[in-house]
Amino acid sequence: MKKQILTLFIASIMIVSIGVISAVTDCTFTNIGTTMTLDADCTTDATISVTDGFTLDGNGYTITAVDPSGGHFLGAVIKNAGATAYVTNLGVATNGLANVCDGGDNRLRGIMFEGASGSITNSVVNDINQGLSGCQEGNAIEVRNAPFDGTHPGTVTVEVSHNTINNYQKTGVVANGDVDVNVNHNTITGLGPVNYIAQNGIQLGFFSKGEVTDNVVSGNYYTGEFWSSAGLLFYSVYPKEITKRHNILDGNQAGQLTANANAAWI
Repeated sequence: MKKQILTLFIASIMIVSIGVISAVTDCTFTNIGTTMTLDADCTTDATISVTDGFTLDGNGYTITAVDPSGGHFLGAVIKNAGATAYVTNLGVATNGLANVCDGGDNRLRGIMFEGASGSITNSVVNDINQGLSGCQEGNAIEVRNAPFDGTHPGTVTVEVSHNTINNYQKTGVVANGDVDVNVNHNTITGLGPVNYIAQNGIQLGFFSKGEVTDNVVSGNYYTGEFWSSAGLLFYSVYPKEITKRHNILDGNQAGQLTANANAAWI
C-alpha cells in the first residue's frame, strides 16, 4: 500500500492592509488509505481539519493549540471538513491562550463536528480554556447541526465515547440541534467551585436527541449569582427522545438541570 506523508504546514500567507497574517503548525500526519495518523506531539495556531470520510488517529500523541503571532487562537483545534469524520486516540490541549471572547465559528472548542456524522473516541481533551475566563466558549467536545428548531430534516449521528475530558472552560461535551448523539463511558471533570463561569459537564440542547449513559461527571460548580452549573444539562429538548442511565454525578452544583423542556420525563 502506498504510503504518503502529509505535512499539514498551514503556511498560506494572506496579505491584508494591516500586514501579514500566517497560520503555522508543525503537526505532520502519515496517510494510509482514509486514516491520517499523527506522527508526534505538535502545536498549531489554527484549526486542523479532518478530511471528509477520514479518521484522524492521534496515535497517542497530543495537538496543542497556541496563539498565533500578533493575534489569538480562533475556533476549534480539530474540526471536520465534510459530512463524516472520525477522531480516535488523540490528545487535544491548549497552552496560554489569550483571554479574548469570540462568537460564532470563532468560539474556542477542542474537537468540533459541525453537520457531520462520525465518532470521537478514546481521546484525552485537556485545558480547552483561556485561563480564568468567563467567556462563554471553550467546549472540549462539541457536535452541532442545523436547524435548531426540532424539525430534524437531516439528522447526523455521532458517538462520543471513552474519552477523558478535564479543565474545559464552559462545557465538557455539547450536542446541539439536529443531532442524534451517543455520549457514553466518558470521564468529565470540571474545575470545581469557581466564581467566574457556570460550567456544565454534558449538555444536550436545541432539540438534539440521543443517549447519555455510563459517564462519570464531576466538578461543575458555580459560586456566583443568578446561574447554576450542572453535571447534565438538557436545554430545549424533547425529553422522551433522550435516554439517560448509569451516570455517576459527583461534586456538581446540580446533578441534572432541565430547562425549557417540551415534555415530561418518562
